[in-house]
Amino acid sequence: MTTAQGAAAAATVVCGELPAFTDDVLRLPGGLDLSLGGRLPAVDLAWRMTGPASAPVVVVLGGISAHRRVSTIEGAGSGWWPALVGSGLGVDTDRFRVLSFDYLGGSDGTTGPRIGQRNAAPFPSVSTRDQATLLIRLLDHLGVAQLHAVVGASYGGMVALALAAEYGDRLARLLIVSAAEEAHPLATAWRSIQRRIVRLGLRQGNASEGLALARGLAMTTYRSPAEFAERFSSLPTATAEGFRFPVQDYLDARGADFAARVSPESFLCLSESIDLQHTDPAEVRVTTTLIAVRQDQLVPVEQIRRLAARLGGTGRLIEIDSLFGHDAFLKEADVLIPLFNQALEGQQP
Repeated sequence: MTTAQGAAAAATVVCGELPAFTDDVLRLPGGLDLSLGGRLPAVDLAWRMTGPASAPVVVVLGGISAHRRVSTIEGAGSGWWPALVGSGLGVDTDRFRVLSFDYLGGSDGTTGPRIGQRNAAPFPSVSTRDQATLLIRLLDHLGVAQLHAVVGASYGGMVALALAAEYGDRLARLLIVSAAEEAHPLATAWRSIQRRIVRLGLRQGNASEGLALARGLAMTTYRSPAEFAERFSSLPTATAEGFRFPVQDYLDARGADFAARVSPESFLCLSESIDLQHTDPAEVRVTTTLIAVRQDQLVPVEQIRRLAARLGGTGRLIEIDSLFGHDAFLKEADVLIPLFNQALEGQQP
């Protein structure tokens, strides 16, 4: 893990006798043929590995706005999953090497559409199989023959299922949170409206506002009705433009934050990728733990129950309750840490 082919030198930070993390970019020789058609002649794949050099490797993947920086590391910034991945946590970086990468088509270090390229050819559609193929190319580059586990939440869970179906011999176990083998039609309906809002913003020259509105709508699907009732039931305030309801401040803030760090084109690419997902559960033959949230609006518990029944290998389903709905994987550390520990050790809950 030193220098990627054709890329800048890796950033390796050492803590004591163990490497705290390695951050690098792999330039794929020969580009990439995409599963849905089209070809990318050059692909840069940004990745990060954290943990002891000799430890088993666990891949961790999150939602479409997640990135390779999973755990928080002193001097290297905050990760997107600091409550679950780190020293002594659900994915223990003292015991495992944690590998993650920026998604193809996203807004981070891996190749994707960029705001300055709007007059260029459209970025091609990307599938979860393409993400899985990239991961395999990365594992080959790193010399990792087999993974101890893949932990995937939301979109990352879809990528993990695609990986297991296509390359099951490369991993020992799966841990999937709030994800299924395909998108639920109602969730696709919500995301389709979000994409129309973003495209409307692009056509009108106000892409950031369109993306912020779409993200605000998305937030209403990530959380549960009970949480919204608990947090935003106070009376509206009169303004010059009419009454403003308490929930609007929350939606506007989340939308503005998202629009500041994600490009509209990347959102369109990865949002579509979710709805293009289709993996045959019978082809997933590795040991699998599924965690479903009963209050999840995007991935209903009934859908994950059907997935569990159709897995081609050994599977178990754990159902939890959470006021946070689909976002429980980000918010319910106290519940999830022991479940993660058990799944990664191969124990029954």
